[in-house]
Order: sequence, then C-alpha cells, then structure tokens
Amino acid sequence: MSEVRGVFTLSVISILSSRNRWETPNDVWRPDKAPNTGYFGGGTNNQVINSTMDKTTYSTDTTAAVPGANLSIARRELAATGNSTAGYFGAGYISSGRLSTMDKVTYSSDTTAAVPGANFSATRAQLAATGNSTAGYFGGGTPFPGTVAMDKVTYSTDTTAAVPGANLSVGRYSLAATGNSEAGYFGGGYFPAKSTMDKVTYSTDTTAEVPGAALSAGRGYYGATGNSTSGYFGGGEPGPLSTMDKVTYSTDTTAEVPGAALSVARRSPGATSARANALPETAVVTGPAPVIV
Repeated sequence: MSEVRGVFTLSVISILSSRNRWETPNDVWRPDKAPNTGYFGGGTNNQVINSTMDKTTYSTDTTAAVPGANLSIARRELAATGNSTAGYFGAGYISSGRLSTMDKVTYSSDTTAAVPGANFSATRAQLAATGNSTAGYFGGGTPFPGTVAMDKVTYSTDTTAAVPGANLSVGRYSLAATGNSEAGYFGGGYFPAKSTMDKVTYSTDTTAEVPGAALSAGRGYYGATGNSTSGYFGGGEPGPLSTMDKVTYSTDTTAEVPGAALSVARRSPGATSARANALPETAVVTGPAPVIV
C-alpha cells in the first residue's frame, strides 16, 4: 500500500535526532497540506451572545457560517486551540455565569459536539489557550481576581484534566498565550495589570515563571501569536496600547520591538499566524480566535 501520511524529510530526522526526540517513524512525516481554513466561534453582537461558527477558507478569502458547527451553547469570553483534525472551544460566559463546557469541531465534517469528558475542572471565562499536536492547555481566567488553574485536553481521548503542576505562577484573567511544539507561554493579564510570563513545558506538564521573559509592561486584553522560534504579544490595555513584545523561546527573553508596534492602539485584538516551521506539526491560537486547520 502506498504511503499517504505526507512528505518524508531527512531534515526532520536530523533535527529530532539531535534533540533526542525521534522515537517513531511518524515523527518524520509532516502533513503535505498547508493550513487552509480557520474557525471563529461564539462572541456577542449588540450584547446578544451567540453560538455561530464561521469558517474562513484561505484559498478563496471567503467566510461562511457553518450551522452544523455552531457551538453547543452560545457564549463569549471562551478560548480555543486544536490540531490538524479538530478544534477545541472551551469555557466562556453566558448571561447566567461562567461555563466549563468543551466543544469539539471536527474539520472533515464541519460539525461540532459537546464532549462532556473534556469539560473543565471548574467554570471559567476570559482565559487563554495554546498547545501542540497532541494536547491543548487552557490557563487562567475568571472568577475575579483571576485563577491559576491549568487544564489539559488530550486530543486522542477527548478528556480534560486539571494539571496542578502546570498552574500559573499567579492568578489572572484576560491574558494571552502562544508557543511552539515544546512549550507554551502565558503572559500578562489582570488584576491588576501584570507583566508576568509563565512557561508551560509540555513534556513534564510543569509551569514556571520566566522573569527574563516578562512583558515590557503590565497589560491585559491583548493578542498573541508566533512561530516555532518566537512569540509576539501585541496591543492591550491600560491604554489602549500599540505595544508589540517579542519573546524568544531559545533564550526565554522578551523585548519590546517598536518597529513591530501595531498601526493603531487597541484592546482585545485577536491574533494567529502560519505555523509552517513548527516541528512536529502544531496549531496555536489564543483567546476567542481562529483555529488553524
């Protein structure tokens, strides 16, 4: 039978071997398709909380509602992340309070279903999420003045569990997160405005504050994205702000990059990026932002 898993690359063997991470043949196969769609779920419209899921097709620059992929419960202030086959939209807020609900969007069928086994350990909103190809990490959020909780959803089993060893170093909400295939970075948040940067190491499910990677100033309500080597945290408040901070993963350091400042100061932006250089394949989003497919 012909091989259909993707493109075999010797360069991947070399990189993974040097990191003592080449354990199975699957490690050297990468998907042969670039990300081609994004999913946007939930939110508010004139104070009305909705369950709408929109799908953006990159090749045609078009967006359409996909009713079969609507969230199981209309909500806002949720977070999302995923891998190449499914996206996970978790927690959020409705008029009666916060939720622990986890919804799974299956890309191949454009359908969404609640997965009770993947519900959060407690109700939350205004949290952040990131992850790699095998698991997603949802950290922080309300209730006020902010929680330290970190929940891990394992994609292969559709289960979520609190991982106390990966709890944030300080409770906060309206933070943002990004990362690569090895670690996630959760930065900033309220209350009060914090500059704290925490690093979640996926292989050990542990979190540690990295003071050298603290944001240039305390802020919340901003966006984050990145690639396999760096993360970018932009905008936010108090302000609004146009500030862009760059965290370099190899050195765990952060510096403001004035040349990359946003064109207009703003709060609560969304952010995403192409993840072509990640090894192994990974998809990362933060807050109520698109899931890359």
